[in-house]
Amino acid sequence: MNDRKAIAKTIIHAAIIMAILSCLFCGCNNKDNSDKKHSDTSSQTEYVGQDKEAVGYYKRIAIAKNGETFEEMKESLDIMKKGYLVLKDDGTAFFDLDGEITEYTFDKQNFYLINDSEKTNGSPYTYIGGRLVVNDGTTVTQYLRLTDEELESYLALKKE
Repeated sequence: MNDRKAIAKTIIHAAIIMAILSCLFCGCNNKDNSDKKHSDTSSQTEYVGQDKEAVGYYKRIAIAKNGETFEEMKESLDIMKKGYLVLKDDGTAFFDLDGEITEYTFDKQNFYLINDSEKTNGSPYTYIGGRLVVNDGTTVTQYLRLTDEELESYLALKKE
């Protein structure tokens, strides 16, 4: 019975990773859309290109690391859904994980650590209908825009 549970967990975790990666790959668009006002749309969803503003508040919902073993993935499950990413109008951003802040700057294509003033080591991102997918080359992280209720709770928590 334990073998079946272990196999089922392995399959579920593999399916989650595949779903995350498929979101990333399906969201990638190699075309230069900088001169378009709106990006391509489908009958089910609007794919928002980098010409749209991704400014806002997000919660981290998933992490997938290249080469991560199943055991390492299981260990990271408890932290993978923690943390908030805040993107401001002025091109600055920060990630808040239990009060520990990591600061960034961003443009229409990449995130940069705040001390990368030359903007040489960017992490590309894709914004798709309220979901932000960041790929730093070794880790793919997904964020989901906060609902109004979640935003209210987050802001109230920050005031304390």
